[in-house]
Amino acid sequence: MINIFREMDKKKQPVQTPLWKQAEQETMTVSEYILSRLMLVNDDIRNADVDALGYLEMLFFRVKDDTRIPVQSRSLMHILDKLNEDLEYSVEIFGQRAAYILDFLEADTLRHAVDKSANEPERLILGRILRLRYLYIHTDEEKSKTAYKPREIKEYLDRFVIGQRDAKLAVSTAVYGHGKRVRHPEERFAPDVVLLIGPSGCGKTEIMRRIREITDYPIVFTDVSSLGASQYRGRHKEDILLELYEASGRKKNLAEKGIIFMDEFDKLMLPAVSERGVNVHDDVQSQLLTMLEGAEVELKCDGQQLLLDTSRMLFVLAGAFQGLDEYIRTDKREKSNIPGSIGFKAVLEKDMNLDYIRDNINHEVLMKYGMKRELAGRISSIAVLEKLDIDDMIRILTEPEDSLVQRYERELKLSSGAELIITDDALNAIAEEALKSAVGARALQSVLGRVLGRVMYKAPGIKGLKRVIINEAVVKEGEEPLIEAEGQDVPGIYM
Repeated sequence: MINIFREMDKKKQPVQTPLWKQAEQETMTVSEYILSRLMLVNDDIRNADVDALGYLEMLFFRVKDDTRIPVQSRSLMHILDKLNEDLEYSVEIFGQRAAYILDFLEADTLRHAVDKSANEPERLILGRILRLRYLYIHTDEEKSKTAYKPREIKEYLDRFVIGQRDAKLAVSTAVYGHGKRVRHPEERFAPDVVLLIGPSGCGKTEIMRRIREITDYPIVFTDVSSLGASQYRGRHKEDILLELYEASGRKKNLAEKGIIFMDEFDKLMLPAVSERGVNVHDDVQSQLLTMLEGAEVELKCDGQQLLLDTSRMLFVLAGAFQGLDEYIRTDKREKSNIPGSIGFKAVLEKDMNLDYIRDNINHEVLMKYGMKRELAGRISSIAVLEKLDIDDMIRILTEPEDSLVQRYERELKLSSGAELIITDDALNAIAEEALKSAVGARALQSVLGRVLGRVMYKAPGIKGLKRVIINEAVVKEGEEPLIEAEGQDVPGIYM
């Protein structure tokens, strides 16, 4: 099969044969050749196999009839290109026959390469087969990343994210359910729209970053607070889908299986009145609702129109939802006929009672906060994340795989051969300083970077450096780190 076009050229009929007869005989020749190749690698041929070979034959003639491909350069790679076009259009229509063809071509190519080192064309063909199988065929239980069970997904998240059990359970279950919808498009499942509520820097985005590592689905992270209702002013919902399309390598079928993480979603609950007196955020919510409900959204990419179906996408919404606990109290007062009022005139506490929210959150409260009724009704799972305390901060610094401290330890070891030691009191001081920031765990990187920046700059130039010790005084007072080196006085790191 690797030289199918060359083989067919050898079998061309004499010129005096009528053109219609040449075409008929050529079709028979191609069919016979393909079948003969199959018989060399498969001794159990079924009717379904012959049907798949008919599709392979059709791909052959599509390449042959493509005037853009020079006759001299026609190859099996061009057949795989045509197969890729079909799979990109619809895996459901072409997937089963394509899977058989890829297995057959792989077996035939490997047979061709037996007893000799694989040459360049064979390596390229096998590589293309592998790529097509990865992109389109093994999107079922055979593909381990998309077949992780909820418990396995949560266990993976536990390795990198401290605490936040409820959020990890909700996201793990949603991602698993998303995989079921992707693998079984013919079945109807309950939709999944997850809402994560928690202060900045508590792990909402980090959970989704780790989900990107454990799944094969394209994921985009977007701040929706800047979305506008009009396509002519600011960003709009189509921009989000275009980001997903680009993240999918411009593969439409992959983009339609993607995951969209919308951060700062709570900002769309607050009124944003335009010059004409229209609540822009109300319109934006309505437009996003069409995406969450599942619809074909028209996009423009490079001057071309593209329809992207959102019905099989997974949406994760996130935000701080500042003051939500006060809306819950109002809701409870109203239901209990207790006097009191709340609204945009009320003073919202800076630190929310997240346990209170977790125990009492419901769709009615979200609507009181400013979420449209239809949008609130689409949310299937709500998880409230805990505010991080000093112990959580210290654990984040040291416990997860590839933690911040481990990264700096590794960097110092590679650059200077020295060991980095951060004492317990120094870790405590770093955590305390990060807690003063409004960005939560994100502040740990900046605090640690400030403390270790000059260490990383000077350490590679110090000969015989053995150990750098960071204690509380280094963090709080900016004192010199303790340095150990082989038999010499070492100038101060901060000098």
